Amino acid sequence: MTEAQAAPADETGGDKAAELPSGDASFTPTLWGKAGPDLETKPSSMVTPCAGATETKDTRNDESTAPENTPHADADAADAVPLSKNARKRAAKHDLWQAKKMQKKGEEKAAKTLKAEEAKAAFSTKMQEMTEAEKAEYEAGRKANRDERMKQAETAKAKKHEALHSPFSVVLDLEFGALMTEKEVKSMAKQLCYCYSSNGKAAVPAAMYFTGLDGDVGEALTKASPGYQNWAVHHKPEPYIDALSKRKNDLVYLTADSENELTDFVANEIYVIGGIVDRNRHKNLTLNKAKEQGIRHARLPIQKHLALSGTHVLTVNQVVDIILAQLELKNWDLAMEKAVPMRKHAKEEPGKQTKEEGDGELSE
Repeated sequence: MTEAQAAPADETGGDKAAELPSGDASFTPTLWGKAGPDLETKPSSMVTPCAGATETKDTRNDESTAPENTPHADADAADAVPLSKNARKRAAKHDLWQAKKMQKKGEEKAAKTLKAEEAKAAFSTKMQEMTEAEKAEYEAGRKANRDERMKQAETAKAKKHEALHSPFSVVLDLEFGALMTEKEVKSMAKQLCYCYSSNGKAAVPAAMYFTGLDGDVGEALTKASPGYQNWAVHHKPEPYIDALSKRKNDLVYLTADSENELTDFVANEIYVIGGIVDRNRHKNLTLNKAKEQGIRHARLPIQKHLALSGTHVLTVNQVVDIILAQLELKNWDLAMEKAVPMRKHAKEEPGKQTKEEGDGELSE
């Protein structure tokens, strides 16, 4: 990106992030969004007859000899295959677990109902023993507490809506639903809830975008939190590259695979996080996407400011927490310490240097 295209820097961030190399518009791989091989068009045979060989009739596709391929035939074939001893044990164990789970759920529900009835009876007895003056004082106290809670809720709601106009923007790219398992998609939806909660409580909140909601992740988020449409978030069913096409020069994709290290966040820049949970199965996924779309990319300076134990892959909500902490503290060391759970911090041993094996700030 040229200097003329660079976004104005704020006083604290300077123009450091604006110095990131511009996107490579000529780089156009489609690995990140490429569908798998079309099995329907696969040739029936990859073997060609040898020269001089006698040609024989291939009866494999002959309608007169081909077996019927019907749903009933498939079902009968499946029923005909007996389960192994271990498979039967696993099935029985699963059924037992389900039965115990339902029993426990019923017991918890009954205990909760009993506790509510006991509390209601105790409250009724307490009110009957009060004088009229005590009742009036009690009701006034309840009303004051209720009014205070409503006031706090309104203040929090106003703060969340103010964040929509923050000079700092974070996009959660949710276009990777097809690359995740059902369990991973549900995990991603849960992480979005954490991201929104953290942003609402942050001292310096960011304007948050959920893009690519017209997919598996959006559907899972609807089930996990049906009221998410009312969140103070920019909801975009389309991809971010379309939703923010007029601000393409402001986009910076945060990816652990980038060779560019971010020094600080700059006002009016838009930082994109790949919303994917895949335990590092897809290498260079978000980097390839950023290059294909011709936008800038960078990685967080995790390796310089934090020693991690075990896996270096952080969840999406942990990356958001790092961003929010850095916006508040303007100190990467303190931000990492505040945002990353202590269980992921490497324990320093006397006389032993911590091994650094790259950073994995994104769930790629």
